[in-house]
Amino acid sequence: MARIMPPTESSRTVTSFLKRWRKSKQAEKHSLIKQAAHFNPEANLQPSVFIMSALRNVSLRACKALAASNSVMPSSARVVSTSPRKDQSAVALTFEDAVAAKTCPFRKSLEPPRDTGSLTADLGSEPAEVKPFSQMPGPQGLPFIGTLLQYFKKDGPKFNKMFEVQKQRSEEFGPIYKEQIGNFRTVIVSSPWEYKKLMRAEGKYPNRKPMDPISHYRLARDMGLGLVTAQGEEWYKQRSAVSKKMLKLTEVAKFAGHMADIADDFVTRLDSVRDEASEVPQLDKELFKWALESIGTFLFEDRLGCVGNNPSSMTKSFIENLEGFFKALQPLLYNLPIYKLVPTKMYKKFEGHADKLFEIGHHLVEKKMSEMQTDSESKSDFLQYLMDNGNMDSKEVTSVAVEMLTGGVETVTNTMTWCLYTLAKNPRAQNKMYQEIREAKENAGGELSPEQIAKLPYVKAVVKETLRKYPITYATSRFNDSDLEIAGYQVPAGSHVQANLFGMYHNADYFYQPEEFLPERWLMSGQQMDPVVKSLYHLVWGHGARMCIGRRIAEQEMHLALTKIVDKFSLSYHHDDVEPVLNTVMTPDRPVRIRFTPRDQ
Repeated sequence: MARIMPPTESSRTVTSFLKRWRKSKQAEKHSLIKQAAHFNPEANLQPSVFIMSALRNVSLRACKALAASNSVMPSSARVVSTSPRKDQSAVALTFEDAVAAKTCPFRKSLEPPRDTGSLTADLGSEPAEVKPFSQMPGPQGLPFIGTLLQYFKKDGPKFNKMFEVQKQRSEEFGPIYKEQIGNFRTVIVSSPWEYKKLMRAEGKYPNRKPMDPISHYRLARDMGLGLVTAQGEEWYKQRSAVSKKMLKLTEVAKFAGHMADIADDFVTRLDSVRDEASEVPQLDKELFKWALESIGTFLFEDRLGCVGNNPSSMTKSFIENLEGFFKALQPLLYNLPIYKLVPTKMYKKFEGHADKLFEIGHHLVEKKMSEMQTDSESKSDFLQYLMDNGNMDSKEVTSVAVEMLTGGVETVTNTMTWCLYTLAKNPRAQNKMYQEIREAKENAGGELSPEQIAKLPYVKAVVKETLRKYPITYATSRFNDSDLEIAGYQVPAGSHVQANLFGMYHNADYFYQPEEFLPERWLMSGQQMDPVVKSLYHLVWGHGARMCIGRRIAEQEMHLALTKIVDKFSLSYHHDDVEPVLNTVMTPDRPVRIRFTPRDQ
């Protein structure tokens, strides 16, 4: 059987369109086709093709007539086979080939395919039969350790490429599968509509997989679990206190001016450290310092002195230990937790880096607290708020501050690296972003204020598209509180259920030309891009009550810095392609050597 590969919309839209099509008169059909148009960044609007895959009884003559009328069938349209195959790959058939073969390419298009593009699964409808958990597909492993040994084979899957592993497994097993690695089993879901079932069932205290090495370390040091690893009421107490300051746009916007000043200083710094090839040596270190300075301004309402020619030894130590912390954490998350019985070599590395990070964080918090007591002009609304209204002692405040510094710096640094890299590799998108900035400056009559930068749609779309291609967190997960039906299988309460973000972000069923960098896709209307697919962007920040607490700050930092960098420099890249690897978050596999050419040259 065959179906049309949807260019941007999901197959879910087919059903609603089909109902309207059948009820409409002939004169209205042309209007309906127009409404289903999708945006092509190179050629304005083209009518969408996938809607006609829903027309079960369309004759070959009707297909040819519709295709000939107003270029309804673009030359890029293709029909793919979804019949089961060993390699699970799609077989392409052009529309012209189908016409030449005198067969209707749309016939049987509504027969539900078996693969991840299943209309039944995408629609989230109740399956005819709910299969038991024991029948859920997945890779076969050994008792007690599951598939762990496969990850140590030379040609086997790799922990630092887990995002690719999950994508490949979903292509093999379908929209849902289970895998046990070591003593831990996870259900991986690769359909946004199916994962929404878990999101809707989320309770007051949503639980996600704890980062056991961090929990073990914190408990051993009598620090408390902290905001990231705590569960239940302990988590809810800290989250409630912090979210009132960090998730309100009005609160975050108060620091936009300070962050804009830091971004200006950062642009000056980039200009001063360019080498003869106009590349910035150790760009990752420069981005680390900028991110640390930015988040430090929010936490302490003071400059830490990270962006400049002579950063402090504390700054250098923090950056070095933060990199070591995440590199050591990655293997500890997936291997058997032997470190809980005997401290392993890797755990000792992790422990040493964590000790240094908390030492620096404690020093910064204590220093600020002391200044606030002795100097009436020294203040930190955030720290003071936690002390006064969050019912937290100094140890808990320090814990939150360190989590903000470590998580915020690592996430923002790597996302910005990917943003600059994708812009350097895609001059069309970079030029479009630059033109948006220039036009906004002309309308403003000068430099843009933080408030004006916050309203630049293409700048925001660039960040969203970067996080789609290189999701800083390749998956998000929850433990379900109750039994659920997901993708036709019974998932018992207490299961660890994970959204395969990277797999969905790179799935042509959900995103038109997923390997292409197209920020325009995020500027589409609801008629042009399914709202559920569009909402996938938010999942990279988590969801519900446990959404990333620093999301608003991170986005503000990046929008400001990206705008100022692209306004000042033309970015280009002249080396081998960079590949993503996991060091807890998604990082480049090599130094990213971007050329920063001043636009006034």
